[in-house]
Amino acid sequence: MNVGTDTSSASPSPLAQRWQRAVGIRPEEARTVGLFFVHNFLLGIGTILIYVAANAILLENHPETSLPIAYVASALGMIVVGRLYAYYEHHLLLSNLAMRVLLSVVVMTVVVGVLVEVGHSVAAAVAIMVGYRIIYLLTNLEFWGVSAVVFDTRQSKRLFSVISSGDMPAKAIGAVLAALVHAHEEVLRLLVVALAAFVASLYILRLTVRSHEVHAPHRPSRASRREESQLIEKRFGGSKLIFFMCLSLATLAAVATQIEYSFFVNVKHRFHDQTDVIYYVSLVLALTYGVAMVVKLLLSRQALDRFGVQRSLLVLPWVALAGLAGLVVLNMITTDETTRLVYFCGLYLLFEVVRRSLFDPVFLVLFQPLSAPQRLKGHTVAKGFYEPIGLGIAGFLIFALHARPAIEALMPLVWIVLLGVLVWLLDQTYNHYLHELNDAIGRRFLERDQLAMPATASSAVTARLRSSNPDDVTAAIGWLDQHNPDELGRQLPTLLTHASPSVRQRTLTVAARTNQPLPVAPVRHIALTDSDPALREQAAYLLGRRISADPAELAPLLNHTDVTIRQGAIRGVLELNPRDPVGVRSLTELTNASDPGRQRMALGLIGRLRLTDFAPTVTRYLTQSQNGLLNDAMLAAGQLTDLGLARHLVDRLTSKTAGRVAANALKGSQADVLPLLQEAWRSTTDPVLIQRIAIICGTIRTPRSRQFLNELARQSDLRVRGAALRALRRFPNEPADDQAFRSLLHDELALAHRILHGTLTETDDSLVQSLDYELTVLRQRLFDVLTQLYDSETIAGARLGVGHPARERRANALELLDNLIPRNVYQTLQVLVDDLNRAEKVRILDAELGPFKDPESIRSYILRTGETVFSAWTVGLVLRAIPASQADEARQLLSRTSVLSPLLMNHSSTSTSQIPDYDRVLLLANTSLFAQTPENVLASITPIMKEESYQPGDVIFRKGDLGTALYVIDTGQVSILDGDTELARFGRGDFFGELALLDTESRSATAEAVEEVRLLRLDQDDFFDLMEERGEVLRSIVRSLSGRIRRQNELLAGRPTSVST
Repeated sequence: MNVGTDTSSASPSPLAQRWQRAVGIRPEEARTVGLFFVHNFLLGIGTILIYVAANAILLENHPETSLPIAYVASALGMIVVGRLYAYYEHHLLLSNLAMRVLLSVVVMTVVVGVLVEVGHSVAAAVAIMVGYRIIYLLTNLEFWGVSAVVFDTRQSKRLFSVISSGDMPAKAIGAVLAALVHAHEEVLRLLVVALAAFVASLYILRLTVRSHEVHAPHRPSRASRREESQLIEKRFGGSKLIFFMCLSLATLAAVATQIEYSFFVNVKHRFHDQTDVIYYVSLVLALTYGVAMVVKLLLSRQALDRFGVQRSLLVLPWVALAGLAGLVVLNMITTDETTRLVYFCGLYLLFEVVRRSLFDPVFLVLFQPLSAPQRLKGHTVAKGFYEPIGLGIAGFLIFALHARPAIEALMPLVWIVLLGVLVWLLDQTYNHYLHELNDAIGRRFLERDQLAMPATASSAVTARLRSSNPDDVTAAIGWLDQHNPDELGRQLPTLLTHASPSVRQRTLTVAARTNQPLPVAPVRHIALTDSDPALREQAAYLLGRRISADPAELAPLLNHTDVTIRQGAIRGVLELNPRDPVGVRSLTELTNASDPGRQRMALGLIGRLRLTDFAPTVTRYLTQSQNGLLNDAMLAAGQLTDLGLARHLVDRLTSKTAGRVAANALKGSQADVLPLLQEAWRSTTDPVLIQRIAIICGTIRTPRSRQFLNELARQSDLRVRGAALRALRRFPNEPADDQAFRSLLHDELALAHRILHGTLTETDDSLVQSLDYELTVLRQRLFDVLTQLYDSETIAGARLGVGHPARERRANALELLDNLIPRNVYQTLQVLVDDLNRAEKVRILDAELGPFKDPESIRSYILRTGETVFSAWTVGLVLRAIPASQADEARQLLSRTSVLSPLLMNHSSTSTSQIPDYDRVLLLANTSLFAQTPENVLASITPIMKEESYQPGDVIFRKGDLGTALYVIDTGQVSILDGDTELARFGRGDFFGELALLDTESRSATAEAVEEVRLLRLDQDDFFDLMEERGEVLRSIVRSLSGRIRRQNELLAGRPTSVST
């Protein structure tokens, strides 16, 4: 559960807004933060009063020996209570556990009060200290347990310092109250106040539980590629992060205890009167917590933003190291009690201020990338077991060294060594924190070859080959193919005779990869008799590719009347020997056949086998383009090394009908097409052609291709830059190119700054929404640039994370980026991702990038740069908002630097079109299918939609026809029929046949025009081709289709029939 928007609260006053902005609170978080602040305030008053009371009594009773004993006894008591808490954490709801913990704290406070009243011995003093430590532990576990599940990673980083600062003024007030205590009996008054504070905190906790779901759902652990030891799995929830955090906290607790002990003992040595001791200790504590409160509220968040997590963690041990090193020097210079007191007072104050204001909030943030159960378990183990261990070790060392004055002088060196270890542990902790962030935003499932399965599983899987369920058998074949191919080879003869076609198909596929001898008899039987054409073709292929095959044995297959058998045999023979005379002759006969189906089969074989000797044949098909074989010929040409064919394909890239097919063919080209692509680029200004060139270069994994893509990425036309950056995702990073990409990063940040300022001053809502879309595209370009500068897998995971619907994954992704990329880039991405008001977004960017001073309005900038920066829809909105004469002049200026999209022209995209492109976009936008799709995306779809007209009674498609298109009605009505039964009737703005965009299946009903109808048809092939060039179109449309299908399923649930076309 994370803090969401609180719509019930009134808008805060300007003063409250300034205060919230200063401390990093967003308006929707104000009430939640207030509850946690007050809750921690009350807990802080209670614990500090008991703390002062316990130490005041201990300082009366030989503190040099009683304090170490109290530390050890407290450690034992805390470990026992921590284990009890861990047990109930797994058996109670977190909300119930928190309530019971605070009730236990109330009871413990009463027990401490009784000890104060009746006990005046050292044992009683030690017991009181143990009681305080247990109360401190329970309140800490309760408070941070609740906050850990209410706030996500990003919120915790901003807000933990704020909510935890609630105990700072409380402790300062408590210390002042303690200064008024002048006798042992008056300590009881402190405990009464503490008891009242704990009871009040119970009430605040009830309010918090009512307003938030305080629950840690037990989900399966995330898949990890790192195998952990049994110790890590059993004791630390399978997380090395928790392991190193626990060791770090234990070491820190030991050092902190030593500093606290030195402070108290030196106070006791300097002030012998008990009243003076309590007064001085209270004064120092009040000053410490007062300074810590100011630093925590106003400076810690800024310090964390400036220094980052890693350096913020290391500040505390370096402060302690410097302090203890100074102590070594001080011991050499003087032994004056007053000087030592002042020194330890300053060290204690500085150490506690840094610890409370910076280290503790940051350290607790490190738990947040873990799953909720891991998070709570880790915090409980660290605070309830390892921190007490550190306390106990410190007590033991202090007692042991104090008992031997000869070696007591070595104590500072011991602690310096411990702090050196702490620095190393914290560095390891930070590294594993980044690993956890990466895992938190990465894939939820591992690939098949990453799954570790024991060898004993092989026999069980082999047994599944005899299952009557074909799915079980095919799954077993897949596992054996990966893990035990020898056993699978022995099972091939039996599997090839299986009754299920799917099992035989999977077996034949596996047999093509195995090194085991091919069982010829069952394979021949399948080739000649199987009812499935695909199985006959695959079996004939396996027979043809055998090295030991007799030509006489293959001749019947190569000349078989069944073209599927012939196709498979040709493929097998020519794959083994591309110049086999019998195979070449059989293939030549197919190329010369009069049947287009056989010609298409021949072209497929030529391309698949890369038979360059058949280049003249492919050229003939390309020039004649008869029988609808042009696309097949282009795909075959792309697989050959012939430069003439490659040039022919490059020339076709600008074709409206064949351009996408030519681009797809060139993606797999075996020829050296890069010089041809560079030549085409230098001779054109068409952005569509340049984008296709960039996509093709992305499949050519050579240094020359990368350099060419780098050049394209530096173009001012952002359509070209975006395509080049997407193509560069396939290439590894090159440090030599970093400077160029950092320059691109700067350009993109400046553009984001400009557009955001434009959205703040723009009054046209439609233009603002369009500019918001431009920012989403810009965000993708930013990620693509970052991919070239940092670890590509990490950036890819962060890209997926920031777009994930789960708030926690978005927070983890942003946190990972915060630890990886420059601050100004991170802040820009955060602004583009987070749901903030526009004024706040602009304020953040102004603070990071500097004030925006360009006087040019956003509309003027759009008209000046046109489609080189913005989408056609955004430019069209601005053109339509100005007088026609100015719009025509602007179009002329824009056309000088780039080819205008049809949407921006005064005429339709085709001479036969009756629906203008702008109206097409509006028509699609008003359909429920595309209601959530930005108009900018729809403007990319309309050019590939074909216009069709039908008269009343005309059949658009029949039931059983193959569905390959979606239809949107512009005018008229269409009836959906099943026989004579009308299932539905659609009118203007309605659509039908949408599932055909996802899968080619037979139509389940007939569509017939009721009256004169004009339709827009979107073909599946055109749609898929567009998806390859425009990834954002794919995401948007699939999201819309998925939502449409989901709503239909909800509406039709329980109905006996459904309308599906």
